[in-house]
Amino acid sequence: MGTMWSRTMWWWRVIFATILMTNTAAISKIHGEDLNVSRSVAEGEWLQLKLEILGLKLSYPAYRIGIDLDSDNRVSFNFWLSAPLAEHLEQGGEGETERVLSYHAEGLSDQVMRLLQDEFPELWPRFDLEEDVKGVFWAPGDEFDSLPNELAHWSQARLYLR
Repeated sequence: MGTMWSRTMWWWRVIFATILMTNTAAISKIHGEDLNVSRSVAEGEWLQLKLEILGLKLSYPAYRIGIDLDSDNRVSFNFWLSAPLAEHLEQGGEGETERVLSYHAEGLSDQVMRLLQDEFPELWPRFDLEEDVKGVFWAPGDEFDSLPNELAHWSQARLYLR
């Protein structure tokens, strides 16, 4: 009987401790003074971050966009089409594909240009839209485990279909 009583008491202690731990609110707060500390960031690092955020901002369920600086310090994007969008373009033919992808590449280039003009006054005067923006459009592979297919690339402010 004593063993049963000690097991029962042990389980009640475990249940009680669990209830106390689950009802305790976690206190977490970022202090204002911690957010006011200055940080020095290089222009290229700041541009890289802003380009990444721009890519996320321009992404939709039908496509994802990644934007960064390549090794030559050119703005480079990867435009990942969803399977339904890639299928739509395939059914629409070459003309529809060129129209849709050019529209997106031009819009993306305009957004990059606006970002540089508004937030990077040191970089903006030497920025050349034709030379400094390039990208690749990717469609899903044919099989589940296939690599993506390059559908087109953007260079010299012009789309080149594969």
